[in-house]
Amino acid sequence: MSAMRKIATVVGSSGIGKSKLAVELCKALSGQVINADALQVYKGLDIITNKMPLNEREGIKHHLMDFLETEEEYQVTSFLKDASQKVATIHIESISEEKQLPVVVGGTNYYIQSLLWNNTTIGKQENREASPDEIDSNFPEFDQLETPELYQRLSKVDPVMANKWHPSDRRKILRSLRVFYQTGKPQSEIIKSQRDHYETHGLDPRYKALVFWIYSDPQKLNPRLDARVDQMIETGLFDEIKDLRNQVVQGHVKLPKGFELEKYQRGLWQAIGYKEFDAYFFALEEGNKDPAELEKIKVECTDRMKAATRRYAKSQIKWIKNKLLPTALNAKNNDVIVYCLDAGDLETWDTNVREKAVEIAKLFLMDLPLPDPASLSETASQMLAQLNPVLDTQTKILTWNKHTCETCKTDKGEPLVLNGDQEWEQHKKGRHHRKYLKHLRVEEKRKAYLESKKKEQEEQTTIE
Repeated sequence: MSAMRKIATVVGSSGIGKSKLAVELCKALSGQVINADALQVYKGLDIITNKMPLNEREGIKHHLMDFLETEEEYQVTSFLKDASQKVATIHIESISEEKQLPVVVGGTNYYIQSLLWNNTTIGKQENREASPDEIDSNFPEFDQLETPELYQRLSKVDPVMANKWHPSDRRKILRSLRVFYQTGKPQSEIIKSQRDHYETHGLDPRYKALVFWIYSDPQKLNPRLDARVDQMIETGLFDEIKDLRNQVVQGHVKLPKGFELEKYQRGLWQAIGYKEFDAYFFALEEGNKDPAELEKIKVECTDRMKAATRRYAKSQIKWIKNKLLPTALNAKNNDVIVYCLDAGDLETWDTNVREKAVEIAKLFLMDLPLPDPASLSETASQMLAQLNPVLDTQTKILTWNKHTCETCKTDKGEPLVLNGDQEWEQHKKGRHHRKYLKHLRVEEKRKAYLESKKKEQEEQTTIE
């Protein structure tokens, strides 16, 4: 039996059923859940952070949930420390148990990937992430600077990362700047050293792990996400938002420094729902809107929250496909195994998700041969087949290019700048770019025609 500690992880998009499967795995294997959702660490606010109701947890222990104060922020380095301690505790408790499995579940895929492999985050002592307190005390001037000034600073100390980020992406620009000032090294240099380490030594997994990726086609998932938003509103979302806003007004909850410039981009304030209903609650607090106008604003905000939820789910799948899974497939060992479970049809959940996951987890704990991940379903075969070895994230960052389209112009009449090869390729295929190119070709032909007619007239005049 491997000396490495064993864990299971459950990943997937928002609203797909990750918490449900985690509880089902724990029931079958006497396991315990470790939360890996950056918002569910906060006390209370169960609806806006989508915590699983207590009655649905069926007595299963849940760790790293419901413990952080509203105004605090939780960093990946804190999660790694806390989660590793919980994993160790669960394994110690399992000595007297026949089976016991830590099940890490959550929508913050960055947390989970950082837990599975060493050196996939800036986490070494000399390169560790700064805590919010350290950042605020060491670099308070950052919160007072406008984004263009921050971008200019980053361009000087780390032009590679500045080239990668959009000049208006304040959050990413700030993070790269903070990494430089905290570590004394450009973030791009740290990323390069990580890549060189991977190429020489391979990835170093922390645990022997199963990754259960619950997947549904977006066309089937999106209506479920919309219904989930409606349910959140029906079960008390507005009460939570109203209470939180009141606490801010009364001074019981302090907003993070730089909130106005980084509005809704840090800590709890990132939660989908709070910012989307800002206009509605502002109108309520003003008290001068008629009911019909309020209802219109409410509907618009609800649609905004549904759209944001769908975008978030899409971004979660993108992370899994482009970062987490290629990392697992390109590793030089087989200590982290990925299984894709088809949750497109909720009526077949027991057959396609629960039973398959439990069966695989039991084999995993007993060190018995595991099934081929691509053999579970047609969906699994299709999704995993798309994940052929690709450029790793580090190489993508270090070879990132900006492209300038001299044809298309901004509102200011300047050449349009595209960030990255993917955005450039999408732009070239875009309707606006193709339409404008067609317009230019027609204009060139028109000018050529007029020029030829003018030349003919001049020749005719000369003859006469």
